[in-house]
Amino acid sequence: MRATPVLLLHSSMSSGQQWQALRQSIDLPSTAPDISGYGNAEMPGNARHEHQLQFELDRLEPEIPAGRFHLVGHSYGAATALRLARLYPERVASLSLFEPVAFHLLASDHPQYNAVEALSRKIESFIDQNQTAEAADRFIDYWNGQGTFKRLNEKMQKIFCRGIIKVAYDFTALMKETCQPAQLANIRCPVLLMEGSDSQPSAHAVMDTLKATFPKAEHHLLPCGHMGPLTHPDLVNPLVSRFIAAHNKAG
Repeated sequence: MRATPVLLLHSSMSSGQQWQALRQSIDLPSTAPDISGYGNAEMPGNARHEHQLQFELDRLEPEIPAGRFHLVGHSYGAATALRLARLYPERVASLSLFEPVAFHLLASDHPQYNAVEALSRKIESFIDQNQTAEAADRFIDYWNGQGTFKRLNEKMQKIFCRGIIKVAYDFTALMKETCQPAQLANIRCPVLLMEGSDSQPSAHAVMDTLKATFPKAEHHLLPCGHMGPLTHPDLVNPLVSRFIAAHNKAG
């Protein structure tokens, strides 16, 4: 019987490298592919306004383990993981999520849905005017606090200015996703939900929805922000590795 592998999906503006330390702490085979447009992965072949989460899964298909696997995701990667778990619930042995940006789970008149929609439109407007620095500044500061982008060195700013183009694709995919909370009912594997106490209200709104959707889920509110898996791996990684170990069975 084979060991149950682990699939880890990273956040926007990141790459599979963000999970390197966690992978080393998990005594199981694991893979952390680059989502399209990040790391070494090519940009999507479709137009921005056509982008969907399913396109991410189509690109990732060769990296998705055969049979059962543990699934870990952060932010955009966690929203992608939710879709994957919903489509193949029988294959997911456990689901560990840090603040999925699954804004589609919020009602269209929810204040935080409207706030994210406005942020998305503003970023797209900046990009369409070739103002990538302004777009990156708005995005980075939204998740990390006012002034964060301007405090970065020039090299990091340039990296984020390139990455913001794909972020606009990500927003399109998230806002076009039609899945509602009730459609997650077929996910019956053990679920770990993690969020940062210093994160944005929009992230907390999604987490509140997920806690109601998965009332038996293990939940942790950690002293960090939305980028906790990157800024506070000492808090996040032990929770994930212990959760996977507790629910690991040969598949």
